[in-house]
Amino acid sequence: MVTAQHTNNDTASTVKNDSLQQMNPSNQNEIAIEKVHNDSSKLFSRKNLVGGGFILNTAGILYSGYKWWWQGDYHSFSFKTDGLFNNYSYGVDKCGHFYTSYLYFNIVYNTMKWGGYSDRTSTRTAVFVPFLWALTIEVADGFTSYAFSPDDLLANSLGITYGLLQNKYPYLQNFKVKWSYCPMDVNRFIKHDLSISSDYDGHYYWLSCNMHEVLPKSLKKFWPKYLNLAAGYGALNVSEGSTEPKIRKFAIGLDYNLSAIPFKGNTIRTIFHMLDYFKFPAPAYRKVQFQKGEWKWFLLK
Repeated sequence: MVTAQHTNNDTASTVKNDSLQQMNPSNQNEIAIEKVHNDSSKLFSRKNLVGGGFILNTAGILYSGYKWWWQGDYHSFSFKTDGLFNNYSYGVDKCGHFYTSYLYFNIVYNTMKWGGYSDRTSTRTAVFVPFLWALTIEVADGFTSYAFSPDDLLANSLGITYGLLQNKYPYLQNFKVKWSYCPMDVNRFIKHDLSISSDYDGHYYWLSCNMHEVLPKSLKKFWPKYLNLAAGYGALNVSEGSTEPKIRKFAIGLDYNLSAIPFKGNTIRTIFHMLDYFKFPAPAYRKVQFQKGEWKWFLLK
């Protein structure tokens, strides 16, 4: 009986192998193509795309920083403080540090959530990556004429902290930090080889309030959920090449709540959520220091 059983098993195995060898070549090709497709799908999964994207992004930032700021400017390590909101840019650069790390936190967090990572992993990475980036920039600055700025690193850290607090306490998400930019003087921008980040005159930093959610329930119906109320801050004559006295500028006006648009797809919803960290032109009242206030239907500068 044992011998017969072994004979039957060997016969079945032989038939199976013969059938595989006699399989139509087109079927074999289809199986091979399907295997390659599955391997490619794993390689280009959302998780891998997100991870690879962050590595390339970090490398690109560090390389561009080296080419634009650090190359040929090596000095012994040094520190400097510059007066926060009474410095050379009246604090616009500090708003920029806060906003950049705040934005970076939210980009990392939302992109990782889109990629399928857990909330815990997304949050930790969203804290670690922007802080490491900011610290690396400041340490590199310390070996150049820019010097290491504790004020800058503090502003970066506060931006990350506010993003983290918004995740922990959802009510704070009703108060979103945004940024808008429009060059004040194109000729000066070109002449002094300015970048968008260093052309401080064209910057506004906004705190946008979701009025529909903040108002009492009885008043919500009077305020559209797609409109926010925003307050902005900036300064004039603080970009390189400016010769006029430095002055501050303030604005208050309407803002668009792009996050309230009910998109169904996860990808398009994530994209518009990211766009909602930028302030787009809308009606606003602007007040420049020592000047009369004025109403702008679409405030740009």
